[in-house]
Amino acid sequence: MFGQIMELAGIPMLIGGVCLYFAYRVMYLQDTKAIRGKNKPEPKDKEGYCRDAGRLLLFFAAGTFLMGVLETINQTAALGEIIIWTLITFVLWKKLDDKYF
Repeated sequence: MFGQIMELAGIPMLIGGVCLYFAYRVMYLQDTKAIRGKNKPEPKDKEGYCRDAGRLLLFFAAGTFLMGVLETINQTAALGEIIIWTLITFVLWKKLDDKYF
């Protein structure tokens, strides 16, 4: 049972775990270079950017975990959900960059 669930939902759970790790680095360690790169400029308001970027990473992590759950029920629904969730994340990330840069 557990092996079958991990076979279906293992990759989304792994991606969600990576998102949680980077959300921790950004929100608590204030490490903007973890998501922006070393040669990118610093945001105008570093604390606000780290808070909002961390929330956005948590939002995407929630979407990947939801995809993992949906894959055990209906794989087509899981694919549709992650496509919509990713598009929403891209739009919100663009607004985040426009706000702080």
